[in-house]
Amino acid sequence: MIKLIKLHFKSLLVILSMGLHAQEKVIYILHTNNTNGALENCYCPDKPYGAVEKRSVFVKEFMQKNPNSILVDSGDIFTMSKQFLKDSLMAEAYNLLPYDAILLGDQEITMDQKHLKQFVDIMDKSIVSTNLKTERSVKSIIVDRNGLKVGIIGILDEYAIKYYPQEIKEKIDLMDPYQEINSELNKLKNKTDIVVLLTHQGADKDVEMAKKLKDVDLIVGSHSQSLFESPEEFNNTLVVQAGKSGYQIGIVKISFSNGNVSKKEGRVDTMKLSLPDDPRIMSLINEYENRTGRINRNKLKRMNKK
Repeated sequence: MIKLIKLHFKSLLVILSMGLHAQEKVIYILHTNNTNGALENCYCPDKPYGAVEKRSVFVKEFMQKNPNSILVDSGDIFTMSKQFLKDSLMAEAYNLLPYDAILLGDQEITMDQKHLKQFVDIMDKSIVSTNLKTERSVKSIIVDRNGLKVGIIGILDEYAIKYYPQEIKEKIDLMDPYQEINSELNKLKNKTDIVVLLTHQGADKDVEMAKKLKDVDLIVGSHSQSLFESPEEFNNTLVVQAGKSGYQIGIVKISFSNGNVSKKEGRVDTMKLSLPDDPRIMSLINEYENRTGRINRNKLKRMNKK
């Protein structure tokens, strides 16, 4: 009888062990793009959304619940009009957020290089740039979360700078994105569980690229400021993008079973005005208002109604 009990106990342990191994692992990729210098938004009736002041709290709370998360941005962080004060404050805001990787967009690489270096230093994040050598950039990084290794690469297509003056374009030496991506994928092979490609080229080109590439699990796009509420998968590559001006943040959930990707799904969450503000970001907004005299009147009206 004792031997029989021991046998059943061992069998139970084996079954439990098999079940544990079969359990899925999950990783979340939070993604942003085309923030366009919006520390906060206009509080307009037709756009009742927050921006980075809400995003900061949202990300912190999400990562507290889901420590198996990474945060990436695919470019156009700063203002289109190259406002130095606003851009420097945005760099400070990004320094406060736990970004694992950032791709610079056309609004970054076409600005004064001294200013860009200053902003990159302030943000103090990993700048991933696979087909363009920029200040403090690397061709790829590997982020470890929940025992899963995520390879991150990033490209900017020449289409993103198509309408800039020739004298600006001549200073930007972009290498062939497909060639550089495939070269980096070869280096990441057998070192990563998934590969995330940050792009700055527009949604149509993202879909086109997804259909041509192999071994890319997720493309996080930008430039076209598209909002993919229900992202689609092409050639086993999920393509996502999260709108503009900090209104939304994208969330991708990738599940693994027995070491392989079993499911990919994505959504966007809106930074509603009812979400709490990060006091650290609000202090940057107050600094901007105090130094420029530009007050958000719509915000004041909303506050006075409370």
